[in-house]
Amino acid sequence: MTIGEKIIRERKKKGLTQQALADLCGITKRTVASYETDGRQPHHSTLMRIADVLECSSDYLSDDSILEFKAPSTEQRYISGLREVYGDTAADEIEDLIARSVSLFAGGRLDQDAKDKYFLALTNAYIACKKESQKG
Repeated sequence: MTIGEKIIRERKKKGLTQQALADLCGITKRTVASYETDGRQPHHSTLMRIADVLECSSDYLSDDSILEFKAPSTEQRYISGLREVYGDTAADEIEDLIARSVSLFAGGRLDQDAKDKYFLALTNAYIACKKESQKG
């Protein structure tokens, strides 16, 4: 599936016209139409704005081999946010910690909301410990 086909599909899922998408992305309707029908590729910054408006990833839009966008899990969003704020090392450490603790839920005794709260608490505890160790 091409980038144009994906933009059309995601735009329609959101109930947006080409003009509405263009307005939200700061581009012209003609530009949106050229992405959708002429095979023209958006510049990286424009692709990021389109993905943001359509609430999908730029990787999904630009990679023809990815046929469906799968929203990131709660854990992936935590890790992504940590990566932006604290860098790769901290994010990788938290990701490893979360991966190791997933086995605690193998029995399925907690619902998803409870698991999300656990992962958030674990992340917050890690960050607090990291900040404390940097003080001294």
